[in-house]
Amino acid sequence: MKQVTWVFLLAGSLGLAGCAGLPSAPKATSPAAPAASAGGEPSAQGEIPPQLLYQLLVGEVAAQRGKMGVAIANYLAAAEASDDPRIAARAARVALFAKQLEPALKAATLWAERAPNDPDARRTRASLLLAFAREDEAVAEFEAYLRLAAQRPDHGFRQVAGQLARSQDPAAALRVMQRLRDAHADDPYAWYAHAWLAAHFDRLDEAMAALDRAQALKPDWAQAVVLRARLLGRQGKKEEALAYLESQIKGPLGDVPEVRLSYARALTDLGRLPEALREFDRLAERFPDNAEIRYSAGIVALNLKRYEEAKEHLEHVLSLGQRMLEANYYLGRLYELQGDAQQALRHYLAVRHGPLYLNAQSRAANLLAKTGDLAKARKLLHSLRTESPEERRQVYLIEAELLRNAGELQTAFDFLSEKLEELPGDTELRYARALIAERLDKLDVAEQDLRAIIEQQPDNAQALNALGYTLADRTTRYDEALALIRRALELKPDDPAIIDSLGWVEYRLGHYAEAEKHLRRALSLQPDAEIAAHLGATLWAKGEREAAIELWEKYLKQFPNDPALLKVMQQHGL
Repeated sequence: MKQVTWVFLLAGSLGLAGCAGLPSAPKATSPAAPAASAGGEPSAQGEIPPQLLYQLLVGEVAAQRGKMGVAIANYLAAAEASDDPRIAARAARVALFAKQLEPALKAATLWAERAPNDPDARRTRASLLLAFAREDEAVAEFEAYLRLAAQRPDHGFRQVAGQLARSQDPAAALRVMQRLRDAHADDPYAWYAHAWLAAHFDRLDEAMAALDRAQALKPDWAQAVVLRARLLGRQGKKEEALAYLESQIKGPLGDVPEVRLSYARALTDLGRLPEALREFDRLAERFPDNAEIRYSAGIVALNLKRYEEAKEHLEHVLSLGQRMLEANYYLGRLYELQGDAQQALRHYLAVRHGPLYLNAQSRAANLLAKTGDLAKARKLLHSLRTESPEERRQVYLIEAELLRNAGELQTAFDFLSEKLEELPGDTELRYARALIAERLDKLDVAEQDLRAIIEQQPDNAQALNALGYTLADRTTRYDEALALIRRALELKPDDPAIIDSLGWVEYRLGHYAEAEKHLRRALSLQPDAEIAAHLGATLWAKGEREAAIELWEKYLKQFPNDPALLKVMQQHGL
């Protein structure tokens, strides 16, 4: 307990050293490792004064308990009292983690003063200075970082660009990058960094101009070729991007994996999947343990329904220990498409975090419900971690859909009613309840919910159409229904569901010729069993019974269990 090293081993338990706010803390050596003093030598490992030890311990315990204000205050006080740059670095990182930029800047300044040759200190302070609009000082600190990082393969510019990309002020970040670039105008890495940063902030023309200069300084540069192709694609010039890459692989870069990979992805972007897969497969033969190549090949094979090939690629990605979340998710999709629920569940449940987490877990819940274990499916949904009202709503909608599909309409209605008390202004939950209320013959609730949505969102075509269709189908308020559906159609004139509703209300009004015209158009836009049921009823009403029966039988072959088709045929004695 007497050594500084002991304190920093304790501090490492929080895991804050790599956490990034904005501006974010850079990657650095472990807090427990020896750090340079102001003169560049390791600091002394002597006795810790009692007051300093107390401040460090209080700061650590407070941070562990989530009391970040107390933690920052104690760490900053310790940093001011100590000559050890590691304490200042710790204070800066804790403040950054808590997104408290003012104390973070104070701590980073102490860190840079006590370890002026530590590149992470200079880069961290630079980004914080920029956050406070102190651009001249930020440029000077970044220059100091570049001098310290001059021996890096990219001369330090990649790290600078990455740091600037986290800025909340893109214009300021680009101004700083331009000044650094101008100071190193003969360095292709400076121009490339500017191009990358401009692209990050969607300044595509600026990015392309900077990239022109980078490639003029460093011809046949694979990294720059790949970036140019991406920029062309983002500008909507996908064919041009592909042609550019084709020209490059015919030259000296023809055997560079990243250029060939970019070419295969360009083929994918254009929907030329068989050609893309051939290219990915050739790359996979040459570089069998390249996770990006094998992952991309697996996704393309999956889209082409070449399941065994997709499985081989994605399982190899898992064996490499990379892209674990994505590979598990798409293996889950693959097994689900093949009808192997057990294997699909295994892979979906392995996606425990990340962007695909909710989607994977929701699919797992759906599979559980389909295999008859609705209770387990609901338990899984209740266990999901959600980070926003939007995510909670999505999970609630999924659970309601599972209940609806299982025929548990009253349970679904009660569930949505409960969640609407939690999120009373949520129109999607209210819309879902309205549809279930209609099926439960709670027409008053359905109408109230849909009118509440329309009052909140007058241009909600979906709600206008649903209310209009409900009134046309379940009441005799046809004129009111027609007005609502026409309003919806003005908002979405090519929506087949709304056109179907228009045809159905015309049918209910006895305007069979108008009904047929609209229903035929809707069916041409979307071959759907319910639209076919409506068109058949219209033809029957016009006396064209054989045509109606032929239409119904045609769609019954495609949708043998569709309730709308079965109901209309039963109503007409078939």
